[in-house]
Amino acid sequence: MVTHNGRDVAMTNSNAGEPLKLGTLVKIRHSGFKPGPIVEYRGPLGPGGIRVYRIRVRKGPRPGYTEVCGDQLELVEPDVNSRQQ
Repeated sequence: MVTHNGRDVAMTNSNAGEPLKLGTLVKIRHSGFKPGPIVEYRGPLGPGGIRVYRIRVRKGPRPGYTEVCGDQLELVEPDVNSRQQ
């Protein structure tokens, strides 16, 4: 427990566990972008030490990149049935 403004507040650790691995397919919440892979772990640079990741997103004919706090990401399971052989 931590005292903040005279009240006891339970402290949560948003960085529990290991960072997400490179290549993990994620979706950025409320962004409209299709899922893309994590291409770089930037470190605990966000507010309160939240982990920041660089994500590859499709922007027109070339890929674009954006940096996002880890709490804005949703893991996406790759669709193994969509691969053509």
